[in-house]
Amino acid sequence: MGCLDRYIARKLLQGWILVWLVMSAIFGLLALVEELERVNTRYQVVDALQFIAYTLPQRSMDLAPVIILLGSIIALAGLNKNSEIIAIRAAGVSLLRFFRSVAIPAGALVLALYAGSEYIAAPLYQQAEIQKTVTRSGKANLLKGKGLWSNNGYRYFNVRTLKHSQVPRSIYLYEFAPDGRLLNFIFARRARLTESRRWDLLNVQRKTLEDGQLKTRRIPNLEMGPFWSREELPVLPLSTVGMTPTSLYEYSDYLKDTEQISERIEQLFWQKIALPLTAGAMALLAIPIGASLGSTRSGSFGKNLAIGAAVGIVFYLLSQLIQTGGALLEVPPPLAAFLPVVLVFSVAGIWIWRMR
Repeated sequence: MGCLDRYIARKLLQGWILVWLVMSAIFGLLALVEELERVNTRYQVVDALQFIAYTLPQRSMDLAPVIILLGSIIALAGLNKNSEIIAIRAAGVSLLRFFRSVAIPAGALVLALYAGSEYIAAPLYQQAEIQKTVTRSGKANLLKGKGLWSNNGYRYFNVRTLKHSQVPRSIYLYEFAPDGRLLNFIFARRARLTESRRWDLLNVQRKTLEDGQLKTRRIPNLEMGPFWSREELPVLPLSTVGMTPTSLYEYSDYLKDTEQISERIEQLFWQKIALPLTAGAMALLAIPIGASLGSTRSGSFGKNLAIGAAVGIVFYLLSQLIQTGGALLEVPPPLAAFLPVVLVFSVAGIWIWRMR
């Protein structure tokens, strides 16, 4: 990456951070006002603030295309305002070379958004929802960070997570003797719920006390019970908004395997896959808006920003219309999700081509 690439990348990053801070402050404040209405004796103001802080990355992720568009326009319009683009072109830099300088950070941004969605935004959103449910419920069998607990005599049962709110994962079972000695320990990665209150534990690791020694065995599946039935299972409700792309893909397969409706989950999965690409396309669309429209005088800065805001609003409404219409017309989810991406890339490509 040359000096020009680094300079433009730094300007773009500054624009993205500026818009992200402004929009995060606005939408975070609106969300906080709404969340404060749920404050009670258990769920207090500090809990509401923590919930907003944890869910802010996911809210920002949903607004990423608009944030990137406006941030890119601010950066490029700033270069245009200070006549830096004229100087760059006068130095012999071709439009294709300038386009590449914007495309490099845009490509890095796409990869960063994928990683952020999988490992930061969605996990924090899920953690916030779980903590909010635990705090507001006040139930003894819901413990922060420790999942669901139940005991029957000297047997203690723990489900750490409920994937998709109905699939038990990371299951621990402890059986003790009256004198406190551990007789039996079972760990299962997940469980399949049956019609009865018995569970089919899968990928089981079992430790039993034999002749004074704990012996370990690995078992593909083990049916045990009685535990919670499907109706009795305490639910930690996790919205699909906060699910990672991987979780959505797995959940879609789970719904198909259990012969349930999976179209909505498939649609959400493909939307999450398409969103980073849309954000990258918006950075390219900002080139003709921020770097070329209007004059190079200071007055064009506000004009370019207004055009960018209008484009962002139109894109948001159009994407919502495409998603809703696609679901009603039974358009394949990948096609409905990637159609806005194709439209943005097409408009950006045609506009940039006309700049030549």
